[in-house]
Amino acid sequence: MNEVTGSVEGNPNVDLQSLKWELIPLEVRHGVEALKDKKVEGLRIYDLRGFTPFCDFVILGTVLSSVQAKVAMQSIIGAFKERGLKVYGIEGQDDSTWLLIDFWDVVVHLFRPDTRKYYNLEGLWADLPWWPGEIHV
Repeated sequence: MNEVTGSVEGNPNVDLQSLKWELIPLEVRHGVEALKDKKVEGLRIYDLRGFTPFCDFVILGTVLSSVQAKVAMQSIIGAFKERGLKVYGIEGQDDSTWLLIDFWDVVVHLFRPDTRKYYNLEGLWADLPWWPGEIHV
């Protein structure tokens, strides 16, 4: 991070206070809209470009049941497939409280409320730029 501008190295359009919706790649926005359509709550996008070679974005969301998690998973897989993203792995499908879907450049975590609170990924990534959860188009 550039201490003077507060921007992420290699990505001067991102500051640590908030990631702007319009600066998020279209395919990621498309996936988030699919999750919002399935009533996934507490959506956050973290921009990991320049911080890790493993993925560019992480999407966090809260689901209230395993049925909602499954429907949300199917929705985002369909949305990302339309944009050319491929699923590389899925963990936690069997009535888990944490579902992880790996699209290589984007990783999606869908939690039940208690599990999200327990693992507190927001605390782990507190220094990363993130999108605050509202779509402003």
